[in-house]
Amino acid sequence: MRRSMIGLIGTALAVTVGIAATGMLLAPVERSGESLISDAEARAGLEQVSDYGINLIAYATVRRTDGTYRRMLITPESLDEMTDGADLPEGTRILMETYYNPGQVGTVFHKQKVGGGWNYGSFSAARPDLATSPRASCLACHARASDTDFTFTLPSVMTAAESGIASDFTCDRGGRAPCGPHVYRNGAGR
Repeated sequence: MRRSMIGLIGTALAVTVGIAATGMLLAPVERSGESLISDAEARAGLEQVSDYGINLIAYATVRRTDGTYRRMLITPESLDEMTDGADLPEGTRILMETYYNPGQVGTVFHKQKVGGGWNYGSFSAARPDLATSPRASCLACHARASDTDFTFTLPSVMTAAESGIASDFTCDRGGRAPCGPHVYRNGAGR
């Protein structure tokens, strides 16, 4: 799928910002016909996390109007396999750390792509448990994001994969309610 001229300009701006922020030259590589930066370079500007027994990349922080925030994490292999316009690859793991007090991780919600669908789980940060299963309440909420592979923050995943920039934006809602779709689209890369 070809990117529009606007998409190319946005990618060029994101890469330019990444270069300015990190002082690194990011060289594109070809992947499935799309020009994305190389895997090692893409991850150089993103925080790496290994708190839960697996390697993860922090790709977004979603702040809430009530002062809470979420830090979004993804497996590096999944980030490496992302291509423009594609769904997340099989086996992808995404974790969402919740912060109700600054610097203190509350519940960690997570999901894994299995058989083309998503299984969900949660655990206390002090007791990581990466087991997942189909959960009706999680599936019902994520159904609102069916156009983005049931992943609200897919625009931020793509920004991280394409430019190595983690998103940091504020949601228009407090609590556990998903942000409006425009917030996820417009917040990617900020």
